[in-house]
Amino acid sequence: MKKEVFIIICGIWLFLLPPSVFAGKVADTDANMDADTLLCRRDSFFRESLLLYFRFDRSLIDSNYMDNGKTLGAFHVLLSNNTAASLIDTVFITAYTSPEGDKTHNIRLAERRADAVKDYLSEKYPAIEHQRILTDPQGENWAGLRSMIEEDDSVPDREEVLMILDYVKDLNRCKELLKRLNCGYAYTYIQDRILPRLHITVCTVQMKDVKGIALLGKIKEEERVFGGMTKESGTDPLQWFHYGQPSLSVRAYRRPLFALKTNLLFDAALMPNIEIELPIGKRWSLNGEYMFPWWRLDGDKYCLQVLSGGLEGRYWLGRRSNREVLTGHFFGVYAGGGKYDLQWKEKGYQGEFFIAAGLSYGWARRIARNLHLEFSLGIGLLRTDYRHYHARDNYQTLLWQENGNYTWLGPTKVKVSLVWLLTRRKAAGNK
Repeated sequence: MKKEVFIIICGIWLFLLPPSVFAGKVADTDANMDADTLLCRRDSFFRESLLLYFRFDRSLIDSNYMDNGKTLGAFHVLLSNNTAASLIDTVFITAYTSPEGDKTHNIRLAERRADAVKDYLSEKYPAIEHQRILTDPQGENWAGLRSMIEEDDSVPDREEVLMILDYVKDLNRCKELLKRLNCGYAYTYIQDRILPRLHITVCTVQMKDVKGIALLGKIKEEERVFGGMTKESGTDPLQWFHYGQPSLSVRAYRRPLFALKTNLLFDAALMPNIEIELPIGKRWSLNGEYMFPWWRLDGDKYCLQVLSGGLEGRYWLGRRSNREVLTGHFFGVYAGGGKYDLQWKEKGYQGEFFIAAGLSYGWARRIARNLHLEFSLGIGLLRTDYRHYHARDNYQTLLWQENGNYTWLGPTKVKVSLVWLLTRRKAAGNK
């Protein structure tokens, strides 16, 4: 009798339990099944690729370098589960170096990088058989270099660089020409922005035929490892390569907010000056200048007093997608004016106002990370009214001689300017 009562009570208790108790167990089962079928969503003809970066001339795997943390996390998702690892047919490791230095050294460096990745996977994940990990050191990645340069609109002299890569078959000669092109300006950009992303190994995972396995989607672990990247790109986080080549769009560059400038010729003549240039789009800029020497030297024997300012609108020539902002050739239209007092010993000229306007031509190039050097010449009309005087009484008394005016048609300004760019970070495209 007691047994029957106990069975009835247990049945009533199980009947009253909430459905979530049973749903939780089913969810756990589904999660385990998802873990087993993670990354097995395509047949054996599709390959998933992962990328590991290396520091310059190194073959050590550094989890803190660039995106290596995410890549190693992806390997953990792939290989830490024995069932999922058993569905892997082959892991191909293709190692590259950037086209720098000696070719023979780069081939050996690529071999060391491929072996380093193979040893890492074999030791950390014994579930994947050692003979299924194949290495293919390729050495210098010229194809990757060209692809990255073609994708990056901010590479200086990009058309000339691509012509060298396409038509110079001697690789050593190609390296030398790239270094010499435009005094090394383009190569400096390539060395800073592109070459570090060519120190890579491409790890391609080929799965076995798993068409019969249920496709249950991504699991929570995958969302944890790749969640940030998936939200940003909106794509499968493992699809970082197409046809065995990485997505080589590296369009991160620094765009100047404005540029501070000084004319070195005026500085040498003890004439303090400052300019501000504001880029407007890729082809236009607005340049403002102010000059303010106000000196009396050797007991008022010499006087150099000038206050002047002006504005100049500039149009930058050439294909601007190939050049950094505020570099290359330009034409401009300028206008300005001011006042002056110029004295050399007893003779002096004083003008309450002068005006100058005309056309300008110039050229600028980068000489350092945020420094440019600019040369420009302005030809136009200068008009001024003046008073001529002689200094008397030990240069303390000015004796006015005559009033007059002066008009000049020709060069009205010459500049050799040092330019300092104040920049902001702008990313175009994916890393």
